[in-house]
Amino acid sequence: MVSPTLAVAVLGDGPHADRIADRIGARADLTVNARLCPDSPVPPAGTHCVVYLPSFAEIAADAPRTVVPDLLRQGYDVVSTAPVNEYAPDPAIAAACRAGESAFHATGAFQATIPARLIRSLAEVTRGIRGVELVEELDFPGAGVYPWETPAELGLGTADAGLAARSAALVDGYYAAGLRVLDETVFGGAAAATATPDSSVEVVTDRDGSVGKVVVDRDLGPALSYRSVWSAATANRAPLRYRLTTTTDSAKGTANVRFKCTEGLHPADHLTCSNIVEAIRAVHERRAGRPAGIAGSPVRCPTNA
Repeated sequence: MVSPTLAVAVLGDGPHADRIADRIGARADLTVNARLCPDSPVPPAGTHCVVYLPSFAEIAADAPRTVVPDLLRQGYDVVSTAPVNEYAPDPAIAAACRAGESAFHATGAFQATIPARLIRSLAEVTRGIRGVELVEELDFPGAGVYPWETPAELGLGTADAGLAARSAALVDGYYAAGLRVLDETVFGGAAAATATPDSSVEVVTDRDGSVGKVVVDRDLGPALSYRSVWSAATANRAPLRYRLTTTTDSAKGTANVRFKCTEGLHPADHLTCSNIVEAIRAVHERRAGRPAGIAGSPVRCPTNA
């Protein structure tokens, strides 16, 4: 029997975890029964689901690789923002789900889900697409954007170009998952044999030698590319922007989408909060009605893909 009110433990520190807890508490069908810190990730009795928001430092230390399977083996359903394609391989998660009769869900709680949705919708009405190019422009406010607590964690504003390249690589799991979903949707998985998307990082410095921009190019096969341009926030432009270019045999089309802040919240963080909260009940009820297992992937999931 599915409980009418699900008890949720939130595992994570900082403002991102605070927002998630507030939104869960505002739902009539959910309740926060515990706030857990990384040093003590033990949910109390009666917990139905654990929401795990690893910090960038935890991601860099490979913490999700251990934390996610441990919780699943203990029998807790887990909804997480970890870039699990990189840090918790699916076989390990699947084995933990079977052992604990639990379910796991990576919500795609990252701005990379937005173009995935756009492309999936476009593919339903457009035939003969031969190439897809995505450009993401993400501006960082002083408070950072999940999973980065500050722009400096990405290297922005620092003199450490190496840090910028390493930090970009640590979130490749989000983008690799998104590229694979797009490849399957548009091209029927034609590039599926490519084990890892080809990627390169360019670090652009300002006149004073500090990092002003980080540009990451990712290609999955010859027809699908995704460029990310990350820089500090500028007041006169929307903080999250996308340019989508699709090519067919006879034409090329371009669409531009801009996302503004809502009530002072960066649109990427708004997406993180919404995707996490909407996934909780769907994952728990999915597990209650069928065998335990992985309920979704970093981009594709039952509630928001």
